[in-house]
Amino acid sequence: MPVYTRKATIHDLEAIMSILNDGIAYLKEQGLPQWQNGDGPTPELIKQDIEKGYAHVLISDNKIAGYGALVPGPEAPYENMTGGSWKGQEDSYIVIHRIAVDLHVRGKGLSKILLHDLIVLSRHMEYKDVRIDTYPKNEIMQKVIVNAGFHYSGMIYFPVEHGERKAYQLLLD
Repeated sequence: MPVYTRKATIHDLEAIMSILNDGIAYLKEQGLPQWQNGDGPTPELIKQDIEKGYAHVLISDNKIAGYGALVPGPEAPYENMTGGSWKGQEDSYIVIHRIAVDLHVRGKGLSKILLHDLIVLSRHMEYKDVRIDTYPKNEIMQKVIVNAGFHYSGMIYFPVEHGERKAYQLLLD
């Protein structure tokens, strides 16, 4: 089963949105308000990710199995942390956003592979400071993040309902 990550193209949009919409439904089933009520990824946002070169897809068995965006900072929520601080205070950082894996392949470790690939891509892009966030009660994603080597840094807030997020950082050599 060859698994790899590549840049997304506009032709991937339908498959990406299917995965993201399933992820939104899954979060709702788990009782998590993250990405609900229109505050989650939209086709317009994913098109922007693709156009700006931020969008990446995980390929497994020649099919799109996951999505993630690598968004260069600064980002306002990441500049205003409470209950902690960023280590190293790098001049530039990159943020991993919108991680989702196809529900049909969940439990096979593909989230771990996707996150690893995005970290490697970040380093190839000359970033040494990689950041990510998730909703405080999204324990599954928190486990994936910590297992990828990230360390909890503090809380950040997005300007949406239930916008509080646990923020994590990984410093690379």
